[in-house]
Amino acid sequence: MAAVITDWFFRIPPIRIAEARAGSGRTWSYRFDHPAPQDNHGLGSCHGAELPFVFDTIALDEVAPRIGSTPSQAVADQVHRVWVDFVTSGHPGWVPYDAASRSTALLAETITVVDDPAGDERACWDKIR
Repeated sequence: MAAVITDWFFRIPPIRIAEARAGSGRTWSYRFDHPAPQDNHGLGSCHGAELPFVFDTIALDEVAPRIGSTPSQAVADQVHRVWVDFVTSGHPGWVPYDAASRSTALLAETITVVDDPAGDERACWDKIR
């Protein structure tokens, strides 16, 4: 049930926006794949968990409940760099999203670009949400 609710509210709507903008050459997709659930009280890569990494504020005490007490500086360096590159150049470092490939960057200690991650699950939502 948690996976269904997560898809309904947080995963499928951004995919639909990316689909609508596909072909513009100005839309990129990412999935934040950090931290592991055992590192942050069982939450894992939950909604908003990437924000302290984006802004490189992982050392702040108030973010520990969301990202755990030992967040990865390597992940913060990587994710922060992606966002700085995007803000300063207009390009995050991977290919734009298009309807054929659905290229999506998986952000963690490394950036891995994959086509249509969890595509079988995404396809279940076609014509539903």
